[in-house]
Amino acid sequence: TYEVLGGGEFLKFIMREIFKIIKENFILLLGTGLFTYRLFSFNSYYYDGIKFPSIYEKYTLSSTITYPIATYYYYDSTDLILLTVGVILIAIGLIKIRKKKDKN
Repeated sequence: TYEVLGGGEFLKFIMREIFKIIKENFILLLGTGLFTYRLFSFNSYYYDGIKFPSIYEKYTLSSTITYPIATYYYYDSTDLILLTVGVILIAIGLIKIRKKKDKN
């Protein structure tokens, strides 16, 4: 079919094929983007001691404190939920690709 198509028709054909591939793999792309975005959106806090038994008091970094006791990368519950949704979408996308390969 490539020889029959002219210059403009060939470009439309290629764009249509690319759009079809993106549409088929949209769930995988969405999951990958969501997971990556949330993975690198952590907050960096340090903890300055125990206020109550096993409950840490959280302080943000300020200019007066130069050496934090410990630094942790903190993900709040929304970030953890969206990371989980991203992983689920990635798994669904990979399963769809696998089923399509097995069908062919």
